[in-house]
Amino acid sequence: MAEEIPKKGIAGVVVNEGSDFRVEVQELDVPVPRDDELLIRLNCTGLCMSDVHYMLNDWGIPKMSEFGTRCAGHEGAGVVVQVGKHVRGWKVGDRAGVKPLHDVCHNCEDCWNGRENYCDGALQTGLHTPGTYQQYLTKPAIYTSRIPDGVSDEMAGPIMCSASTMHRALVESQLKPSNWVVFPGGGGGVGIQGVQLAK
Repeated sequence: MAEEIPKKGIAGVVVNEGSDFRVEVQELDVPVPRDDELLIRLNCTGLCMSDVHYMLNDWGIPKMSEFGTRCAGHEGAGVVVQVGKHVRGWKVGDRAGVKPLHDVCHNCEDCWNGRENYCDGALQTGLHTPGTYQQYLTKPAIYTSRIPDGVSDEMAGPIMCSASTMHRALVESQLKPSNWVVFPGGGGGVGIQGVQLAK
Protein backbone atom coordinates (compact mmCIF):
# COMPACT_ATOMS: atom_id res chain seq x y z
CA MET A 1 0.00 0.00 0.00
CA ALA A 2 1.40 3.41 -1.00
CA GLU A 3 2.27 5.80 1.80
CA GLU A 4 1.24 9.44 1.72
CA ILE A 5 4.10 11.55 0.41
CA PRO A 6 4.41 14.92 2.16
CA LYS A 7 5.16 18.19 0.34
CA LYS A 8 8.19 18.88 2.56
CA GLY A 9 10.84 16.73 4.20
CA ILE A 10 13.59 17.26 6.77
CA ALA A 11 17.11 17.80 5.44
CA GLY A 12 20.63 18.51 6.65
CA VAL A 13 21.49 21.56 4.50
CA VAL A 14 25.09 22.67 4.10
CA VAL A 15 25.52 26.33 4.95
CA ASN A 16 28.65 28.41 4.25
CA GLU A 17 30.67 25.83 2.32
CA GLY A 18 34.32 26.11 3.27
CA SER A 19 36.35 25.96 6.45
CA ASP A 20 33.46 27.37 8.53
CA PHE A 21 30.67 25.20 7.09
CA ARG A 22 27.82 23.94 9.20
CA VAL A 23 24.88 21.62 8.56
CA GLU A 24 21.47 23.07 9.43
CA VAL A 25 18.26 21.11 9.77
CA GLN A 26 15.76 22.65 7.35
CA GLU A 27 12.64 21.64 5.47
CA LEU A 28 12.99 21.13 1.70
CA ASP A 29 10.43 20.36 -0.98
CA VAL A 30 10.05 16.63 -1.62
CA PRO A 31 11.26 16.04 -5.20
CA VAL A 32 9.14 14.40 -7.88
CA PRO A 33 10.79 11.47 -9.67
CA ARG A 34 11.38 11.65 -13.43
CA ASP A 35 10.12 8.84 -15.64
CA ASP A 36 13.30 6.73 -15.08
CA GLU A 37 13.69 7.51 -11.37
CA LEU A 38 12.57 6.31 -7.96
CA LEU A 39 11.56 8.47 -5.02
CA ILE A 40 13.20 7.02 -1.93
CA ARG A 41 12.37 7.81 1.69
CA LEU A 42 15.70 7.46 3.42
CA ASN A 43 15.90 5.77 6.81
CA CYS A 44 19.60 6.32 7.38
CA THR A 45 22.76 7.65 5.81
CA GLY A 46 26.44 7.11 6.38
CA LEU A 47 28.96 9.90 6.82
CA CYS A 48 31.96 9.54 4.52
CA MET A 49 35.05 11.73 4.62
CA SER A 50 34.31 12.64 0.99
CA ASP A 51 31.16 14.39 2.25
CA VAL A 52 33.27 16.45 4.64
CA HIS A 53 35.62 17.42 1.79
CA TYR A 54 32.65 18.47 -0.36
CA MET A 55 31.37 20.63 2.52
CA LEU A 56 34.85 22.04 3.24
CA ASN A 57 35.31 22.66 -0.50
CA ASP A 58 39.01 21.81 -0.14
CA TRP A 59 39.50 19.50 -3.15
CA GLY A 60 39.88 22.17 -5.83
CA ILE A 61 36.59 21.25 -7.52
CA PRO A 62 33.47 23.42 -7.93
CA LYS A 63 31.34 23.91 -4.84
CA MET A 64 28.25 21.78 -4.26
CA SER A 65 26.17 24.93 -4.49
CA GLU A 66 27.46 25.60 -8.03
CA PHE A 67 25.58 22.43 -9.04
CA GLY A 68 22.51 23.49 -7.04
CA THR A 69 23.22 20.86 -4.38
CA ARG A 70 22.32 21.74 -0.81
CA CYS A 71 22.70 18.34 0.92
CA ALA A 72 25.82 16.17 0.99
CA GLY A 73 25.83 12.40 1.49
CA HIS A 74 26.21 9.47 -0.87
CA GLU A 75 25.57 6.29 1.11
CA GLY A 76 21.96 5.86 2.14
CA ALA A 77 19.32 3.23 2.75
CA GLY A 78 15.56 3.53 2.65
CA VAL A 79 12.38 2.47 0.92
CA VAL A 80 10.81 3.27 -2.46
CA VAL A 81 7.71 5.46 -2.09
CA GLN A 82 7.10 6.38 -5.75
CA VAL A 83 8.13 4.84 -9.09
CA GLY A 84 8.66 6.74 -12.34
CA LYS A 85 6.39 5.64 -15.20
CA HIS A 86 9.20 4.05 -17.29
CA VAL A 87 10.80 2.15 -14.39
CA ARG A 88 10.46 -1.64 -14.50
CA GLY A 89 11.30 -4.15 -11.76
CA TRP A 90 10.79 -1.80 -8.80
CA LYS A 91 7.68 -1.20 -6.74
CA VAL A 92 6.56 0.92 -3.82
CA GLY A 93 7.79 -0.68 -0.59
CA ASP A 94 11.02 -2.12 -2.03
CA ARG A 95 14.11 -1.45 0.07
CA ALA A 96 16.62 0.71 -1.78
CA GLY A 97 20.25 1.78 -1.39
CA VAL A 98 21.85 4.99 -2.66
CA LYS A 99 25.47 4.87 -3.86
CA PRO A 100 28.04 7.55 -4.74
CA LEU A 101 27.46 7.26 -8.50
CA HIS A 102 24.20 9.00 -9.40
CA ASP A 103 24.33 8.54 -13.17
CA VAL A 104 26.68 8.52 -16.19
CA CYS A 105 26.55 9.48 -19.87
CA HIS A 106 25.86 5.87 -21.02
CA ASN A 107 27.52 6.74 -24.32
CA CYS A 108 31.31 6.58 -23.92
CA GLU A 109 33.87 3.81 -24.11
CA ASP A 110 34.11 3.52 -20.32
CA CYS A 111 30.33 3.18 -19.98
CA TRP A 112 30.21 0.59 -22.78
CA ASN A 113 32.96 -1.52 -21.16
CA GLY A 114 31.66 -1.73 -17.59
CA ARG A 115 33.96 1.02 -16.31
CA GLU A 116 31.30 3.69 -15.90
CA ASN A 117 32.90 4.91 -12.69
CA TYR A 118 35.56 6.46 -14.98
CA CYS A 119 32.99 8.23 -17.19
CA ASP A 120 33.89 11.90 -17.71
CA GLY A 121 30.18 12.70 -17.58
CA ALA A 122 29.56 10.90 -14.28
CA LEU A 123 27.37 12.65 -11.73
CA GLN A 124 28.29 12.12 -8.08
CA THR A 125 25.57 11.90 -5.42
CA GLY A 126 25.99 14.66 -2.85
CA LEU A 127 28.12 16.83 -5.13
CA HIS A 128 26.49 17.14 -8.54
CA THR A 129 23.06 15.99 -7.33
CA PRO A 130 21.28 16.18 -3.95
CA GLY A 131 22.72 13.79 -1.40
CA THR A 132 21.47 11.51 1.34
CA TYR A 133 21.39 14.08 4.15
CA GLN A 134 17.68 14.45 3.51
CA GLN A 135 14.50 12.52 4.11
CA TYR A 136 13.43 12.12 0.46
CA LEU A 137 15.68 11.70 -2.58
CA THR A 138 15.20 10.83 -6.25
CA LYS A 139 17.60 8.39 -7.88
CA PRO A 140 17.79 6.80 -11.35
CA ALA A 141 16.46 3.26 -10.95
CA ILE A 142 19.44 1.89 -12.89
CA TYR A 143 21.82 3.19 -10.17
CA THR A 144 19.73 2.19 -7.17
CA SER A 145 20.73 -0.96 -5.26
CA ARG A 146 18.36 -3.47 -3.75
CA ILE A 147 18.80 -4.12 -0.03
CA PRO A 148 18.02 -7.73 0.88
CA ASP A 149 16.02 -8.79 3.90
CA GLY A 150 18.22 -9.43 6.90
CA VAL A 151 20.52 -6.47 6.21
CA SER A 152 19.66 -3.50 8.41
CA ASP A 153 19.49 0.01 6.98
CA GLU A 154 22.26 1.02 9.39
CA MET A 155 24.56 -1.57 7.80
CA ALA A 156 23.38 -1.12 4.23
CA GLY A 157 23.88 2.66 4.07
CA PRO A 158 27.65 2.75 4.58
CA ILE A 159 28.10 -0.44 2.52
CA MET A 160 26.81 1.48 -0.52
CA CYS A 161 30.13 3.35 -0.56
CA SER A 162 32.77 1.28 1.25
CA ALA A 163 31.81 -2.11 -0.17
CA SER A 164 31.17 -0.82 -3.70
CA THR A 165 34.57 0.92 -3.66
CA MET A 166 36.34 -2.29 -2.62
CA HIS A 167 34.28 -4.50 -4.92
CA ARG A 168 35.33 -2.43 -7.94
CA ALA A 169 38.98 -2.53 -6.87
CA LEU A 170 38.92 -6.30 -6.39
CA VAL A 171 37.15 -6.93 -9.71
CA GLU A 172 39.64 -4.74 -11.59
CA SER A 173 42.60 -6.44 -9.92
CA GLN A 174 41.46 -9.77 -11.45
CA LEU A 175 42.49 -11.68 -8.34
CA LYS A 176 42.16 -15.45 -8.36
CA PRO A 177 41.79 -17.85 -5.40
CA SER A 178 45.12 -18.27 -3.55
CA ASN A 179 46.42 -14.82 -4.72
CA TRP A 180 47.65 -12.40 -2.09
CA VAL A 181 46.07 -8.98 -1.58
CA VAL A 182 47.19 -6.21 0.78
CA PHE A 183 44.90 -3.51 2.23
CA PRO A 184 46.84 -0.48 3.52
CA GLY A 185 44.76 0.94 6.35
CA GLY A 186 42.85 -2.32 6.53
CA GLY A 187 41.40 -1.41 9.93
CA GLY A 188 39.17 1.32 8.46
CA GLY A 189 35.69 0.87 7.04
CA VAL A 190 36.80 0.48 3.42
CA GLY A 191 39.69 -1.84 4.31
CA ILE A 192 37.50 -4.08 6.46
CA GLN A 193 35.02 -4.38 3.57
CA GLY A 194 37.92 -5.32 1.29
CA VAL A 195 39.09 -8.08 3.61
CA GLN A 196 35.55 -9.49 3.86
CA LEU A 197 34.94 -9.34 0.11
CA ALA A 198 38.33 -10.84 -0.76
CA LYS A 199 37.76 -13.68 1.69
